[in-house]
Amino acid sequence: MAKRLTACGLVLAALVLLAGIVAAPSEAAAPQKVKLQIQTPYPTSFPYVQRVVKMWQRIKTISGGQVDVTFFPPGGIVPAYSEWDAMQKGTLDGAFTVPSDVRGVFGPLGDLFNQYPGGPASDEMVTWIYYGNGKTMLQELIESKGFSNVQVIGVANLSLAEDELWVKKKIEKPEDYKGLKVRTYGQWGKVLEAVGASVVTLPGGEVYQAMERGVIDACELGTSADNESLHINEVAKIAYYPGVHSPGNVHYVFFNKKSWAKLPPEYQQLIEREVLATAFENYLAGAVENAAARERMRAKGTTFLPLPMNVQKFLVQKTDAMWDEVASKDAAFAKVYKDQATFLAKHRALIGEIQPNLQAIRSAK
Repeated sequence: MAKRLTACGLVLAALVLLAGIVAAPSEAAAPQKVKLQIQTPYPTSFPYVQRVVKMWQRIKTISGGQVDVTFFPPGGIVPAYSEWDAMQKGTLDGAFTVPSDVRGVFGPLGDLFNQYPGGPASDEMVTWIYYGNGKTMLQELIESKGFSNVQVIGVANLSLAEDELWVKKKIEKPEDYKGLKVRTYGQWGKVLEAVGASVVTLPGGEVYQAMERGVIDACELGTSADNESLHINEVAKIAYYPGVHSPGNVHYVFFNKKSWAKLPPEYQQLIEREVLATAFENYLAGAVENAAARERMRAKGTTFLPLPMNVQKFLVQKTDAMWDEVASKDAAFAKVYKDQATFLAKHRALIGEIQPNLQAIRSAK
């Protein structure tokens, strides 16, 4: 009897082992490794771009190497600012960019999802994107412009306000813009043209030489840390603030839809969460970096000046009038502009009620 039980036990053990061997490939099977090519049109010397590079490295580590992204600088796969067509065709799996960089395609409506003169701060923008109708409206815009194969994944960068203007001479009144050759783009460029400036649109990597050679007299480009990374302080010694032309800036990760669909759900969620986490990492680190960058540049001779209030008011009034005119002629723009303004009005009212203004409290008499 004991021998029969032992024999039965051995048979059962063998069956269990065999079941384990048969089941093992199914249980141990990992998702197929996915290699992706993603490009940005922005200089990789920018601190916020460097953190996006690290984000993809982190995603590779967390996924055990299963999500392997090669992140290309401008022109790495396709010419800078050609990322949209490349994503549509599948030449690129994704991009770190914004619609407003391709104004010939997206027009002024693209500005409403990134940055625009007199617009929201970046934390307000991302609130509308994720908890208002922003993300849905951005997807609608992308598809309406012929990019049906491109999908919004999320915001990967929140920036503080940009430096208003780096220039070689002082700006004391609106008329001082007359004749200035300014590197900028988009609707802000139209505002400056209206006050007599000559607008020159250049990639960020070309601004230093253009300033050095006198091709341009002034530029707006990015935050203080961004401008320091490009050594703009070496070719212009006056920097104006606050950034009324760009109160806040956001940048997105977009994917080709087929490339996104190749990723298992767990890796899609990983990317979505890492993208948003990187946005706030950029926001928090950016504040510290900008303060440090200003200290270093001041020590090297840069003069940071507040743009005179009369100039700020003049420019914001011009900007508001411009947006109202665009909305009166463009129903799609008006729809998004109104939705965003309505959302932000409620959001700001609440924040104004619940957040104490300690600086005002302490200075009150």
